[in-house]
Parts: sequence; C-alpha cells; structure tokens
Amino acid sequence: MSEPVVIIGAGPTGLLLAIELALAGVRPVVLDRKDAPPPHSPGQAINVSTVELLDQRGLMDGLRDKGLPLPGAHFSLVWLAPDKLDAPEDRHDSSLLVPQSAVEARLAERVAELGVEVRRGYELTGLAQGDNGVVLQVAGPDGAYELHSTYLVGADGDDSTVRRLAGIGLPGSDWSFSGIVGDVRLDFGTLDPSHFGARYADVGGMYSGTPVGPDTLRVIVTEFGDEPWSSDDPVPPNELLTGVERLTGKALPSDQVLWASRFISRSGNAERYRHGRVFLAGDAAHTFFPLGGLRIGTSAQDAVNLGWKLAAELNGWAPPGLLDTYQAERRPEGERARIALDAQLALAHPPTRVAGIRAVFTELAAQPDVNRRLVRQVTGVDVRHPFAESGVADHPLLGARLPLVADIQRLLHPAKGVLIDFSAGAVDLTAAKPWAERVDSASLAPVDGIDARALLLRPDGHVAWVWSAEADDLSTALKTWFGAPDA
Repeated sequence: MSEPVVIIGAGPTGLLLAIELALAGVRPVVLDRKDAPPPHSPGQAINVSTVELLDQRGLMDGLRDKGLPLPGAHFSLVWLAPDKLDAPEDRHDSSLLVPQSAVEARLAERVAELGVEVRRGYELTGLAQGDNGVVLQVAGPDGAYELHSTYLVGADGDDSTVRRLAGIGLPGSDWSFSGIVGDVRLDFGTLDPSHFGARYADVGGMYSGTPVGPDTLRVIVTEFGDEPWSSDDPVPPNELLTGVERLTGKALPSDQVLWASRFISRSGNAERYRHGRVFLAGDAAHTFFPLGGLRIGTSAQDAVNLGWKLAAELNGWAPPGLLDTYQAERRPEGERARIALDAQLALAHPPTRVAGIRAVFTELAAQPDVNRRLVRQVTGVDVRHPFAESGVADHPLLGARLPLVADIQRLLHPAKGVLIDFSAGAVDLTAAKPWAERVDSASLAPVDGIDARALLLRPDGHVAWVWSAEADDLSTALKTWFGAPDA
C-alpha cells in the first residue's frame, strides 16, 4: 500500500501541512524521530502573517487566550511603530506572544481531529525515487521497514535528513554566537525592569525575558563572537544567570533555573525546494536566526503554499506546472527572509563597529516610508508572488494577501479557492460556475483598503485575479490555478 504523502517532521510546519492536505481530502502520514514533542522551545511569539494564516483555517481559536497581543515590531531590536500604519490597506492583526509549544499543541489537536496519523519514534534512514513514487526506509520502535509514498515532504528542521538523502545542498554561512534559553523561578515583584522584554545589549548581544507563568520567567540570552556549542551540550545554571547579568547589567533575584538548553542556527537556503517527488518546507528548506517570529512565519507560508497544490495533484485537477510554482514562489521568499535576518545580525555585532550604524539606522527607521517597509517585512505581510505571467491583468493586489477582514478569513476556513463579489452583482462572474467544486463564491460589501469590484483568492489567501473592465480573464485565472473545469 502506498501513502499519498509522507511528511517527515511533526513540528509546526509538518503539522500545518498535514492539516492543509487533510482539509483537501488527502490523508498524509507524519513521521517524527522524537518520541514526544519537545517540552520547551526558544520560540515565544508568532508574527502577524502566522496569526493570519492560522486564523484563516480557524486555528487561532484556543490560542489567543494562551498568549498576549504584541503590538510592537523590531528590526535587530531597533523598535518600529506598527501603530503608525493607519492606511486601510495596512490593516492587519497583531503578533502574539505565545510559546511555540502551545502552537504545536493546537496544531496537533487539529491534526487528530482530521484523522491524520502521526507516528512518533520513527526515523527516516533512506529514500529512493521512482517514476510513480518514493520508497522510504524507516527505523521504528518495532524495527526497520519500507514505506511507499507518492510524494515525500521534508519538514524535519535545519539538519534535515530528507534534504541530505535527496542530495540537496544548503549554501549559506554560520554565525558565531552562543544562544541559551531557559526558565527561572522567581518573584516578579523583585525583578528589575531591565529583565522584562527584549533588548539589544551594547556589549554585543540580545536579551529577552518573558513571563510564562505566575512565577516563571523565560530567558533567552544570545552573545555573538563566541564559538557555537552543540545544541546537545548541557548548560550549567550559572552560565545562563551570568549571561543575563552581562547583557542587562543586573543579576536576576533568583538562582532557581528550572531548565536550560542551547540553541544554534546557521544561515542558509536550499538549492532547490523540489527534487522530483521530494519537497522541502520550513527549516529544512531555509534556516536563519530565530528573531521576531519571521522563521516560523516563513515556514507556515511554505505549508499553506504547498498543501493545496499537492492535494490538487493527488485529486486529479492540478493544471500543468502547478507543483513547480511552489519552488518558484517560496524559494525567493526563503532567500529574502534569510537575507533580512543576516542584515539584522550584521547590525548587532561587533559592538564597537555597529554602534554608529545602529544610531543612523534608528533615525532612518523613524521615517514613515522606511518604518512601513520594515514593519511589513518583519511581520511577513509584504509577501507578493509574481503572477504577472499568469495571463491575467496586473493589479497592485495580484499575488498579495489582503488586509485583515474577518469575513474573508472565515471564507478561507475550508481551504478552497474563493471568488468574492464586492459589486452587489454588477460584475458578471458566471464564468466561474464550472469550478464550483473547487472555488466557493461569496458577496461582500465593499471594504476599505481593497480596491476591487471582484477578486479570486487561492486557497492560501493570495489574490489570483482582480476584476478589470479592460480584460475578461476570469476563466484564464481559474484554469491557471484550478485546472480544467471538467477535471
């Protein structure tokens, strides 16, 4: 028996991809070499784009009450002003302060509801591609076995086994730094203000202190210029505490370190995101320093981009070349995110050289146009795919995501295409009727910030077509993204 899709990795990317496939009627199998989800992670926030992607599938229910809105944004801990983006087209949700473990738990809950099988304690040891699928060698609790799959997706992190076995390179560079994350039990009433929030330290490092319980502070210290440790090396409690004092200038009023671990990161973007029937997504495809939620945000975008396209192929209606658009759209975005994080690290070290640059950059970031551009980049809402060659008329919204509209978010819950009429029936959209099984239709009142009388959304929320009086190309857009009407 062959599985339609096997996903290696049960982190946020793999679980979200599994949800996307299941919503489209494809039941993948998810394998993870770890016996259980990690109890802790450095990730403490999800950015705006991640919040909106999860919300368009109804996945923010149960997550908002576990976190706190984060109205701010930063570039290398130079603080920006999202609140000054008051134009209707810049209307978006807030980032959310929420542990990655809570995000993974919510995704795992939905995966279980959809009947997707997650096998933990199973490790991929080999793979071979054929004309009709992939043969996987798997080591599990009961021994080794073969697993056959039509497609394989590596969502197994920056040290991806899938990437290595597929022979896909990860060109990039390593940053020398020491990163430690841990929890400290203490009385918040005795904390110095410098121990709350995130900040850049003039000595050359970054500090973050976040309450994660009534008496627990999640601490992250990053010091540049140090030779990187292995992430498996133990952390003496005093090393975490000393790092906090060095970066904040104040000692924590407690030495009760509940746990601590190291984290490492390199900067790289896979040479390709697709090799035959093997795909890479998330940290397996691109890896960079975890700062500001851009890493998990870029990974989530991979999952929602790839999921509906794989499902379309397996369900028999994908137009020619649809799967190739995954790499064409997502690899440039992975590279753009990697460069953005490299630039942020270049503003952080060495302190004797970057002090003047940071001062000038802080002044520039206060300029309205610069502030807007940086806010949109670090929150992940500026992604616009190049659809100019799709055969439909160009428009500023084409390829982009829309400003936040609750009704539109709900329309995307089924993970189908959506054709929206803002014209009260004045625009003729009857050409879409043959695609009714793949594209839902809805009528909404005009919305500030959406300059369109009608538009077509792909299942991932990106605009695939905008009505134009000069071009009658709705059928072209539907064929481009949703295949032949009789498929």
